[in-house]
Amino acid sequence: MLNYFPEPAESGAARNQLVIVIFENAAARECAVHFCGRLPRQQGEIPRVHWYGFDILRNTAGATEMINKAAQADLLVFSFSSQGDFPQELKLWIERWLGKRCEREGSLVGLVTDRIQSVCPFASLKEIYLRHTALRAGMDYLSHVPPSAGKVIPDSLDSFSQRAGQMTSVLGGILQSQPAVAVPKL
Repeated sequence: MLNYFPEPAESGAARNQLVIVIFENAAARECAVHFCGRLPRQQGEIPRVHWYGFDILRNTAGATEMINKAAQADLLVFSFSSQGDFPQELKLWIERWLGKRCEREGSLVGLVTDRIQSVCPFASLKEIYLRHTALRAGMDYLSHVPPSAGKVIPDSLDSFSQRAGQMTSVLGGILQSQPAVAVPKL
């Protein structure tokens, strides 16, 4: 059974952001480390970051574990060079988690490690592929961290779910009050 609505967070409990980082090589990993170090954090929130190289996709068990985590991730970070295209294993892996993601909010980040040295002013094949993937998944596509990345979007399914689990003083008063019984006149 597909769960289109995430479980509500317990009131007052910090929700840890799940971040999945997929990197092409050592330089791409270093770029992603720098990026993750600048992620905004809400009070009491510690992001859970999982690191995977492109080469782990050759391992079937590792790829399956990554699919389940990517389907639940708040932030998917891809760090890569602009040359060429993604390996076929990576594209197949993306298609598999894309089908499991449902309507979960999130962001997909494309970090190009050699953007400064690149002489071509156009997006690379890899960037175009990730932009289309984000569109299909209903995710935001980013190439840097926005200042409000750690906040829940108002009037979104995630914010409604989060607020549904909170007990406010007004709601407590309503639930504690006794209903007035109307006496019919004869």
